[in-house]
Amino acid sequence: MLVRLGMAFVRPMRISRSGLKLFLDCPRCFWLDTHHKIKRPPSYPYTLASAVDYLVKQEFDTYRVRGALPEVLVRAGVDAKLYDGPDLETWRNNFKGIAYTDEDLQATLYGAVDDILTFADGSLAVVDYKSTGAREITVYADYQKQMDTYTYILQRMGYTTQPHAYFVFYMADKTGGGFKDALPFTSDVRRVAVDPTWVPNAFERAVTTSRQGKAPAPAPQCVHCHYVANAAAHGLPELAATDRDADYVIVSE
Repeated sequence: MLVRLGMAFVRPMRISRSGLKLFLDCPRCFWLDTHHKIKRPPSYPYTLASAVDYLVKQEFDTYRVRGALPEVLVRAGVDAKLYDGPDLETWRNNFKGIAYTDEDLQATLYGAVDDILTFADGSLAVVDYKSTGAREITVYADYQKQMDTYTYILQRMGYTTQPHAYFVFYMADKTGGGFKDALPFTSDVRRVAVDPTWVPNAFERAVTTSRQGKAPAPAPQCVHCHYVANAAAHGLPELAATDRDADYVIVSE
């Protein structure tokens, strides 16, 4: 369905938090994904991390039912409770999540959260579970952007948010001297300040890039584009436009 946007007609679109990350990584890879459904080669599936995530959700939900705070958050001195609104299931859904639609852009930004904390003043803070085999906890730049984005969406949904978010890390304990059919974990919490002010500009640029008719230049650091360019230089055909492009190009009135 095309809708009028100024002097043009566009197709409403949805960009996930991971889609916004892809745009920031490389506009060309993002454009190929949204225009041609050409995705980067997938990495190895994070089945163990997904299993940890699933089990932590189960554990936190038992505390939620009791109206209690998980011990890992109590030890960290968090003075809040787990969000227990009826929309939590939707907010955790990978295809729905928390979502904000910019009517001026005719585009929606969305993402699935692991959990939410509610504070005494009614404000919310995002909680994300991370599992790792590393000895030291590292809050990577992408982790930070993830929390910034989720906080921005909650704000645009009309919620008051805390100026920080929480990572709950589960670290594989490798000091046990063997596997013994069990993989023990230690847990810790990292509170990070959030800064969602950069998100709306990045979101608008991503939408504009997705709707343009020509592929943008690749990011200099993009190893995927570097591979494709070198492969093309050795005789492999370049990517060609398809009829599907007509669904995405802005059409003048």
